Amino acid sequence: MRKVLFDLFSSQPNDGAKRHGGGRYGEVVLKRILERGMAVSCFYDSSRWLNPEMENLVKSHGVALHDVSKESLHDIIRQNGYEVVYSPLPLDMPETKLDCEVIGTIHGLRRLETRVDWHAFRYKSKLKEYLRLCIVKMFPKFGLKREYHDFGTLADRKNFRFVVVSNHTKCSLKAFFPQYRDVEIPVFYSPSTSSTQEIGTKYPEKYFLIVSANRWEKNALRGIMALDRLFSNGYLSDYKVKVTGAKSMANFRYTLKNPERFDFYGYVEDDELEQLYHDAYALIYMSLNEGFGYPPLEAMHYGVPVIASPFTSIPEVCGDAVLYANPYSEEEIMNRIIRLSDPTERTICSESAFKRYADITNQQNNDLDKLIDYVFND
Repeated sequence: MRKVLFDLFSSQPNDGAKRHGGGRYGEVVLKRILERGMAVSCFYDSSRWLNPEMENLVKSHGVALHDVSKESLHDIIRQNGYEVVYSPLPLDMPETKLDCEVIGTIHGLRRLETRVDWHAFRYKSKLKEYLRLCIVKMFPKFGLKREYHDFGTLADRKNFRFVVVSNHTKCSLKAFFPQYRDVEIPVFYSPSTSSTQEIGTKYPEKYFLIVSANRWEKNALRGIMALDRLFSNGYLSDYKVKVTGAKSMANFRYTLKNPERFDFYGYVEDDELEQLYHDAYALIYMSLNEGFGYPPLEAMHYGVPVIASPFTSIPEVCGDAVLYANPYSEEEIMNRIIRLSDPTERTICSESAFKRYADITNQQNNDLDKLIDYVFND
């Protein structure tokens, strides 16, 4: 078994987000490594926030924790004789040219796959971000030189191997970069992040849940607008909407007609988010791009029906267990919400959700161990 250094740096705040999908992915992988009793060391940055759960976990297992804010990653590897570095987000590591093997997980090609939608300008942001969006909207390939270089040269990097989290991501790499036509790209589904704790009901009212409302790529505003229109048209009189990721409608350039029907939570901790999934009538997830996509599965874990976008990896993960809607059409989103408001239809979708969750989770668990074996033993 090889001497492995694990990138815990990737689980720390990224582009202003305290918690993000790649970070949660890495935490689950590290937990499973430690559950299996495998020897591993980690590197992180002590100047950034680190999930206390992970900090306590590595300390309780006596894991060596190297601080890249005090010494270079190159020196850490050389002085301790590490043979392999594994990173959940290899393109974001503080150093990438290392004198040992590096194995990294590629989650998706969001900036290459997803063009800026005019709706993005309804999301309030800093002037610098608006200027970037305007330029990218008018000149779609502007600013993508780094992405084309980074993804296009993965296989050429010395001592570097990569895996992906979905067949969608694998095929997207091959579609954008014909040099990967004959390259074998291992696919290991992203591990399950669903809670194993027993949860009681906290929110007894019927509500639709919308998550990650702070990012235009997640397309939450169209779901909010569709529900607001339904309320104004006399539908869903006994339903509410709970929104995470945005503190209020001040995050958007849109005025609600029925503000009393919406509750905004901003950033929520993992346990509160799990509670919101557990109690929801349905999840509305109109994301425009996912490398894998955790939220639908986290809702289906509790038999909560999902209305989802049919874009990128979402159909691969969700199969026929969700209702799909054109994420650019408010009317089609409204259509699916009306359909799901029928209790009989909801029961059918709930049963499908349970089954799909069980099937995908089984593959996730198997692939998690395969990934770890690939890193430690290959």
